[in-house]
Amino acid sequence: MLRQTLKSSSSGKLDARVVNNSRSSDAISSREFAGLLAPFASSISKNNQFAIAVSGGADSMALCLLAGRWAQTQGRQVIALTVDHGLRAEAAAEAQTVANWMAARGIRHHVLPWRGDKPSSGIQAAAREARYALMAEWCRKNSVAALMTAHHLEDQVETFLLRAERGSGLDGLACMAAETKVSRIWLLRPLLSVSKIRLKETLSAMDQDWIEDPSNQNPAYRRTKMRKLVTALEHKGLDAVRLGSLIDHFADLRNLAAEIVAVFMNEAVQIYPEGYGVARGDVLGQLPEPIIERILVRLTKIFGGKTYPPRRDRLVRAVKQLKENNFRGFTLGGCRFSEKSNEIMICREMRGISSRQITTRDDFIWDNLFDIEIRGAWGNKVYLAPLGKKGWAEILQKRPELREISLPYPVRLTLPALFDQSGVIAVPHLNFRRENSDANGLRIVKVEFLNLPQINNLSK
Repeated sequence: MLRQTLKSSSSGKLDARVVNNSRSSDAISSREFAGLLAPFASSISKNNQFAIAVSGGADSMALCLLAGRWAQTQGRQVIALTVDHGLRAEAAAEAQTVANWMAARGIRHHVLPWRGDKPSSGIQAAAREARYALMAEWCRKNSVAALMTAHHLEDQVETFLLRAERGSGLDGLACMAAETKVSRIWLLRPLLSVSKIRLKETLSAMDQDWIEDPSNQNPAYRRTKMRKLVTALEHKGLDAVRLGSLIDHFADLRNLAAEIVAVFMNEAVQIYPEGYGVARGDVLGQLPEPIIERILVRLTKIFGGKTYPPRRDRLVRAVKQLKENNFRGFTLGGCRFSEKSNEIMICREMRGISSRQITTRDDFIWDNLFDIEIRGAWGNKVYLAPLGKKGWAEILQKRPELREISLPYPVRLTLPALFDQSGVIAVPHLNFRRENSDANGLRIVKVEFLNLPQINNLSK
């Protein structure tokens, strides 16, 4: 078969280079793929549609076509999502190419642009965070409960080596979980046991092209170096399958530890709708250090909104501080931990909380923590941000009785608040709204902490 590989030229256009590929018998069959999806039955049965992250590379194209074929037999619908990150000149053209491929296969497709300023450093991590955020927000707004990604066996092994190099603990060495939840969306990875070569062979068997991303070969990125190390290890007899088995053992240990963590979270942690929690310090301090580390990881994800855990050296230092008799508190993973009367209060750290300009009929997830819905119309520029010290002082002048509320002071500063050029307009959690505002038409329909199962909407 002739397969057309799309390669980016220096001009930013897509050049076609034709190479010979023979049809392989190691392509993934419909029956095998159905078996790969079987563990995720409950997550993809919540409605009749699910999304696939499709960059146009071989991995995601194979997943999307396999899933599309499976969905047709099940009366389901696959929706392909492509993020145009704008980091390379040819990104928009590549997204359009994916759109054309999806149209030819009868698969619904959407391009999600990453707008705004891009960071000058840590671009790969920032782009990854932006991709997940954009796709999760689209899924949430369109009532899609599950998003699949095409992470495969070699991705898992590269992650293992990267984390081993950094000295990661159990969480890190267990690598990517097959099923996790991000902003109330199930993130599913059905291909973690499948090699990349089999995905390419599957596309060859389907007469489907794919895009080769030149950044995957950029030696400036650490993952590229790990990719070469994986190849070198295979030549030495330590192939991806063997390393994958080792990762599975770490994952089994992680799952066992997670059961203990779940008991602690259910019995010794109280979570509040304002986005903070209180844990029993006496119980936490008596647990084994590896379990305390995992609890801290869980707490930072709940209250800090982070996708990835803190570095292990910071976790180890935090555990040591917790066990000290004169524990005074610390910051970790975007959270502030403080102790009072043998209880540990956890809330967001002010540093790093984002602000956002509000538009008419805005509905969004703020910092992976609050589901916010705003309706109405207003004249001046309005934005959402943490209340902060200045905002707290301002609303106290208008409502001095707020000084007596039981909400811890650090939590008050992190509360979602609406501002305009004149100051604070509204703080839903405090039932505060400025009178005689130019934004009288603005209504906050919902402010809901994502990690609290049931919260009454705050309509103001």
